Amino acid sequence: MADGFVPEVVVSNRLDKAKAEIFSYIESNAEAIDENFPVFFGNVVMLLDRAGVPIADASYDEFIDAIVYRVFEASKRAEDLKFLNRACEIACGMKRKKERKAGVHLAAAVKLMKMGMPLAATLFLQPYRKHDAAVGCWYAYCYYVLYKEGSTEPGYSAAERWNYLKAARQYMEELGQLRPGMQRLVRGELEQDRWLAEPFWVMIFLATEWIPENRWFLETGIARSKKEKNDAALVKMLQIGLIRFPDEIFFYREAYHLKFEQGDLADAMGLIHDLVQRFPEDLEPVYYGLRTTLYLPGEEFNTYRKAAERLKMPGHVLYLIDYAYAFLRGRRGQATLCLDEFQRKYPSLNYYSDMLRFVTADIPPTEKGVNAAVFTSVDHFCKRMLKIGDT
Repeated sequence: MADGFVPEVVVSNRLDKAKAEIFSYIESNAEAIDENFPVFFGNVVMLLDRAGVPIADASYDEFIDAIVYRVFEASKRAEDLKFLNRACEIACGMKRKKERKAGVHLAAAVKLMKMGMPLAATLFLQPYRKHDAAVGCWYAYCYYVLYKEGSTEPGYSAAERWNYLKAARQYMEELGQLRPGMQRLVRGELEQDRWLAEPFWVMIFLATEWIPENRWFLETGIARSKKEKNDAALVKMLQIGLIRFPDEIFFYREAYHLKFEQGDLADAMGLIHDLVQRFPEDLEPVYYGLRTTLYLPGEEFNTYRKAAERLKMPGHVLYLIDYAYAFLRGRRGQATLCLDEFQRKYPSLNYYSDMLRFVTADIPPTEKGVNAAVFTSVDHFCKRMLKIGDT
């Protein structure tokens, strides 16, 4: 920490502790905060300014967002839109970058959605619906809820029920054309809110029915389900993708990796066989066959090894696969010979072979985790060399 430097991890730790203390205070004093919102946030800002560590502008403003989210969650006055708008105005005014309003407005929208006020929520969501995939889904979901469940809010009209459904579909169609990324705006407390999973998934699945030709909805669902480790949703997305887009390797790739990671090597091999038939001149299916048969008994590895040579898989990749094959079967002497030949023929890649030697030197074959570490390292290296799309 010489010359006043404070590592980012120290700043983050300090902010996390302060956040936990304020969250605890909010839970016990929600009504008092509702009545004295400006004073409460003035105290929050004072606490930040006296933190004793330099806080980056982004971290400072995200801290404000997190506090606002918790305050709105605990608030008993959020149904009062005049109060909510004033609270948002005050919170945004406390930020260093006062134009960064998204986190505050989205926190207000989510509170309104949870309270059964989707029409009011759309006013806060509308400016951001095109900039984040999740927010776009929430916005469309509000109209879908108006169609499905109705509302007692001012401005709701039962006569417009079918128009609400039409609007929900229209907004999902627009989202599919714009294709915004995930987590551009949804961060921190919003990202961790499990309640928000339902609006996202309801609209993603509806979109796959409404706009079946747009694979972006499936890709977005797959990315989200992998991040959340939601295998049930992932399987459904992949099933739709494989049926609807049989010539797209992306869905086979994702399905293969899911089966491999689950240890279902028989199904993984079935997908590889389909891939080889559909993409006979592509190295990717053959590589998947090689990496999978490393863990299988029998001669299937040799079949894919010959196919790799026929398709002219780069030699340095083949040497590493041979090394992994020998290493994983406990043939350390054979593995060393493969690595020696790799080092002799490809001196520019010695940095990698030296790393493998260093990591595995003097480690007994029974050492827990060493095989998995070698496999993972070689696999990542080979994929990068072959420019294979990772998952």
